[in-house]
Amino acid sequence: MMKVLFVASGNKKFGVSSFVASQAKSLEQAGVDVIVFPVVGHGWKGYAANLPKLRKTIRQENPDLIHAHYTTCGLLASLVTRKPVVVSVLGSFPNPKAFKLKWVKFFIKNIWTLTITKSRRTANQISLPGIHVIPNGVNIEQFKPYPFDESRKILGFDDGHKYVIFVSNPDRPEKNYKMAEEAVRQLNDPAVRLVPVFDRPHDDVVRYMSAADALILTSVSEGSPNVIKEAVACNCPIVTTDVGDVRERLEGLEGCYVADGNSMDRDSIELARSVSDKLRLALSFNRRTQGREKLIQDRITTIDIADRLLRIYSSCCR
Repeated sequence: MMKVLFVASGNKKFGVSSFVASQAKSLEQAGVDVIVFPVVGHGWKGYAANLPKLRKTIRQENPDLIHAHYTTCGLLASLVTRKPVVVSVLGSFPNPKAFKLKWVKFFIKNIWTLTITKSRRTANQISLPGIHVIPNGVNIEQFKPYPFDESRKILGFDDGHKYVIFVSNPDRPEKNYKMAEEAVRQLNDPAVRLVPVFDRPHDDVVRYMSAADALILTSVSEGSPNVIKEAVACNCPIVTTDVGDVRERLEGLEGCYVADGNSMDRDSIELARSVSDKLRLALSFNRRTQGREKLIQDRITTIDIADRLLRIYSSCCR
C-alpha cells in the first residue's frame, strides 16, 4: 500500500482546509494510506517552528512521498526530506515580478519533484514546463442540493426576500467583501439581503447554498475557488469576478455569470456595476441550475481527482 504524507496549513477553525480533508479521504478510499500533518502557526517564524516535528513525523511514518498543499508547506517539506515532494500551488500570481513567484519558480525547477496548479491561468502565470493542472474535486455525496423551501425554512429565510450568500470571511481583504456590498447596493432593492457565511461546518454551508437565491464571489484573485465548484454541485445560481478557472467551471451553465472587468482593481466602479448587473440576472433566473450534472460530466468529483493523483504519485515513486 502506498503511503502519502499530506502537509497542509492547520490554522482553520476545524483544522486543515475542508478540501484537504476531503482529498485525503478520497485517496484512502482508493487504497492509499494518508497521514495528515497540520502546520500550525502564522508567518515564517510560525511555520518554521513546525520543522522539528515534521522531520520527526517523516522519519517515523516513512511515507513514499510528501504532498504539500500551499507553496509554503512545500518549502517546509523540502527542508527536511529528500523523499519525492509533490506541491499543490493553490493561489495565483497576478504580479509576474513578485518575489513569491520568483522563489516558487526556483523550487519548481530545482527542488520539487512535481508541481500541481489548480487552474490553467496559474500554470500560465508560472510559465514552466511539466506543471499539472488538477483542480480540487468536490465530494458530491456531501455537497448536494437540499429542497429549496425546506432549506429556507430551516435557516429562517423570509419568503419576501432574496438572499445572496458570500461564503468567506468578509474580513479577508483578498475576498473583497466591499465590492459584494456595493453590487447589492446598486440593485437598489430592499428585498435583497447579503449574508456572509463563514466558520460553519459543511452541512450548514450546503443548507445555505440550497436556500440562497444566488452565491456571490468578488475575490481579487483565486486559483480554482472551491466555493464555486461546491455551489455548482448544489445547483445554486452564481455571480463571480473573473478569477482562476471560474469561466471554465461555469461555461454554458444557465443561471451562473462571470462579471466583466479586472478583478485586481478592487475599487473599480465599472467592475462593481458589472457584478451588480450579473447579480440582477442571477436573481431573476428564479430557479435552480443544472450545475451538478455539469460537474459530473467535467469529472471534477473527489473520486475523479483521486484517480488522477494516484497516477501522478506512481510516476513520482518510480
